[in-house]
Amino acid sequence: MKRIITLLSVAILSINLYAKNIVKTYNFIDSTGKKIELIATDNGVNIPSLKGKVVLLAFFGKNCPPCRAEIPGFVKLQKKYGKNFQIVALHVQQKMTKEELANFISTHNINYPIIPATSKVFDFANFISSKTGWRGQIPFSILLDKKGDATKTYLGMQREETLTKAITSLF
Repeated sequence: MKRIITLLSVAILSINLYAKNIVKTYNFIDSTGKKIELIATDNGVNIPSLKGKVVLLAFFGKNCPPCRAEIPGFVKLQKKYGKNFQIVALHVQQKMTKEELANFISTHNINYPIIPATSKVFDFANFISSKTGWRGQIPFSILLDKKGDATKTYLGMQREETLTKAITSLF
């Protein structure tokens, strides 16, 4: 009997160690018109529609020069690793109309979804700030492994080579 209780206790402890506590769920419509659910956990952000992919959550603003400078590298990375990788950009500056967003995407040849600025995006950004210590400076990115665990955070513009090394280490 003691042995069964010990084994059961170990099993429950193991499950608790690997379980992710869901903190908050956010639902958005991205620039492609698709619904995207971001489930904030203690360890990162789970995105059910991107299960099994490495994800780069990129917080940016259309009027931020370093943010715009990162876009060509992001486009290359998305094209190169698209099968196993996904960039999801969150616009965290003033809101854009649908037309402004479409023009921004077209002008910069963006090949990844953008979640436009809304009060829910700002709420999500505030939540991320509380978990990471980020103070709202952009660009800011979080690299998530295939399980949705945050592996790295990046403040400021990142070189394509830096991101390539980090991304490929997670495949």
